[in-house]
Amino acid sequence: MALPVLNEVPKYDITIPSTGEKTTFRPYLVKEEKILLMASESNDEETIAKATIELIKHCVNSNINEKDLTDFDMEYLFCKIRSKSVGETSKMQMNCTHEDCVEGTEVDVPLDKVYIDIDKNISPIIDITDNVKIEMRYLTYYDYLNNNMLKNKETESELIFNIILSSIKSIMTDEDKIDAKDEPIEELINFVNNMTTTQFNKLKHFVENTPQVSLNINWTCESCKRENGLIVKGIMDFF
Repeated sequence: MALPVLNEVPKYDITIPSTGEKTTFRPYLVKEEKILLMASESNDEETIAKATIELIKHCVNSNINEKDLTDFDMEYLFCKIRSKSVGETSKMQMNCTHEDCVEGTEVDVPLDKVYIDIDKNISPIIDITDNVKIEMRYLTYYDYLNNNMLKNKETESELIFNIILSSIKSIMTDEDKIDAKDEPIEELINFVNNMTTTQFNKLKHFVENTPQVSLNINWTCESCKRENGLIVKGIMDFF
């Protein structure tokens, strides 16, 4: 005898932040929750990232290639899926932001209110000289998982340099458009190393302003009874 179907899983509309593509998703089920629980217990960023990709592949109803999703696409989709799976609020311990208190309060965090903080004044096309432009791109989850340069975290400055290098999509002159992925890495490193500080800082500004999942949280401290407000950013805070 066949077992009964327990639930008719609802579908919800969602827009992929980086592309504007409209699609739908479903809440995750026990089989996917197991993946998340195991990843969460590991406290390992790479394991959590892989679990998040797997979850989104199962729950998002789209032909999108998950390898093309940006870091913030993944974070946004995960938070929206989680809010419909385990409830639209999640309890977090928040420390009072007043220096003379800093006591903790358990706060109901509205996960369904997450948003992407995008600075629309930042263009991916950056003028380097009068006849040289660089086209930048936002890195994907797969970049962070598979690019050995991005796993090198020996120093903060070296990591930032590698992120910038990996974010270069193309180099454009009046005559040519050179695809960065077709160039030897040594050539790209030499190209960036020969920039002035002003030119390099333009690339750094783009990278430092990569959109992030954000959430405004307001609460009253249980200890001092004063109001608190905080903008929380990044998926690790919501995992």
